[in-house]
Amino acid sequence: MIELKGIGKRLGSQAVLQALDLAVAPGECVVLRGPSGAGKTTLLRIVAGLEVPDAGAVWLRGMEASRPGWILPPHERLLGFQFQESALWPHMTLLQNVAYTLNGDKQRAAECLERAGLAALRHRRPAEISGGEARRAALARALAPRRDIVLLDEPLSNLQPELRAAMARWVAEELNATGAACLWVTHDAEDVDCLAPRTVELSAGTIVQPGVCG
Repeated sequence: MIELKGIGKRLGSQAVLQALDLAVAPGECVVLRGPSGAGKTTLLRIVAGLEVPDAGAVWLRGMEASRPGWILPPHERLLGFQFQESALWPHMTLLQNVAYTLNGDKQRAAECLERAGLAALRHRRPAEISGGEARRAALARALAPRRDIVLLDEPLSNLQPELRAAMARWVAEELNATGAACLWVTHDAEDVDCLAPRTVELSAGTIVQPGVCG
């Protein structure tokens, strides 16, 4: 479902990713862990089509999606992507933000916001809610379309333990229902224990631990 072959990326003179190989099968959740600057978010952005690799190729669903000098545009990749910085559209309400990914289906959008504990805030705009609420709204937007590839960048950080557990269970339900391939960046592997993930450790842009079952 997701195949990364020899991915390399540089920012100036710094190698952010180096000859990285990784595959994520349908129905599998792979957790990316590592220190800040290890290349985790850059890798997600390359898979999403927001960054062009300097080396290697990205394959999605058996088709090439990125190579040096060329990318399939993000909107054509049909991914669920939750950004670390939330990236909600500021001029839209939370309901409109989620419904936009569903061709205006407000019923499904409202259901997802309810699962995220945001039903009462659905008519507010991003500037009117907290950072934690924005993160949950972004997670709802990523999960709502039920894509078969989902990318999550620290979706549960800075949430209270009870809320983190509830959100993790919801993500597990959605991914299990769709059989999606998921790449999940987190500093706390306990967030995804309910998904029995494979953990991959990144350091200085390379995989130092190929992956073990959680």
